[in-house]
Amino acid sequence: MRINRLQLVNFRNYDHCTVSFDKMVTVFYGKNGQGKTNILESIFYSAFGLSHRTNKEDEMVKFLSDGMAVHLDFSKEDEIHSIRMKRYNDQGRWHKEIKIDGKKATAKDHYSFFNAVMFSPEDLQIIKGDPGLRRRFMDMEISQTDPLYYELLVRYRRLLKQRNSLLKGIRDKNQPQEQLAPWDEEISDVGSQILIKRLDNLIKLKEISIPVFNILSDRTDTLEMKYEMKGNDGAVFYPEKESAADIKEFYIKSIRERIFKDIMQGNTGIGVHRDDLKTYINNADSRAFASQGQQRCCALALKLSQIEYVKKISGEYPVLLLDDVMSELDHHRRNQLVSFINDKVQTIITVNDKTLIPDLGSNQYFKVEKGSIKKS
Repeated sequence: MRINRLQLVNFRNYDHCTVSFDKMVTVFYGKNGQGKTNILESIFYSAFGLSHRTNKEDEMVKFLSDGMAVHLDFSKEDEIHSIRMKRYNDQGRWHKEIKIDGKKATAKDHYSFFNAVMFSPEDLQIIKGDPGLRRRFMDMEISQTDPLYYELLVRYRRLLKQRNSLLKGIRDKNQPQEQLAPWDEEISDVGSQILIKRLDNLIKLKEISIPVFNILSDRTDTLEMKYEMKGNDGAVFYPEKESAADIKEFYIKSIRERIFKDIMQGNTGIGVHRDDLKTYINNADSRAFASQGQQRCCALALKLSQIEYVKKISGEYPVLLLDDVMSELDHHRRNQLVSFINDKVQTIITVNDKTLIPDLGSNQYFKVEKGSIKKS
């Protein structure tokens, strides 16, 4: 998979711009605040239909404009394809339009049609940050190659929102508690399907990421990973090959045990939205005991494993987006990273100082200044 051309119209600080990608490694460099990250955001938006920086898509529309568009032309399986993302205001209401190869498409059709992996300084928080970051990592990795998983996530989030609303209604408006029963059944069913897919993913993730970690760490450290399922009263479990039926039964039982607590809090306190991916470096919890260098190495291994994971499932490498990551890595890991991606993954990099990028002889460089892009 390879991007051929990107066009932006009223996207962030860009009026109109077109960039052609002729090399495997493309570097956008310049001072902070000039629009480098906006380029990667537009590509990410083309892949996932959302921003990696904000939940409000309207923020991507150039100030005082009534709409924006992102056009991406790319090669996939030796064929040329296009994605057109458009967001516009019509009589005070914002609308979103997606076109794939010139035909209108739904979010379901769009997700996973073009694959990309993003690595930014925030991703270094995957290891030491909140569990939600690691769940998001797993969800995005699986969703890129499994449309059913994406559907399950959308369904689960909707069920969770509806159940939480009902919990508040029972607490604040004396609605009948019996109304919870069908929601408990359905959310446990969908949650168990999500968990099974996460466990299957973890097996593949370990097969890929542990050897990558060994290379990045020069085999001086060891990495292990486990899926942590939360129970009631602080209990934790580490499932490996559980059946969907057993997991569903566990969720239903656990939800019913804490029903009064959920009602009081107006929130569902157990389920796949509470679980975690635990990483261990040298047999110790990496979130609590690993050094900053070890945590960065682990985060980088996980993100690089996404590339190989997508390749293994889909047959093609995704496009790799690196947003100002090089300045966060030492010289050795920068070289290890570039060696890993060299000649096999189209990589688009943003950086302040272009000398931080080892020149592979086939790099192309663009200077970004005040929303203007010039080849150099």
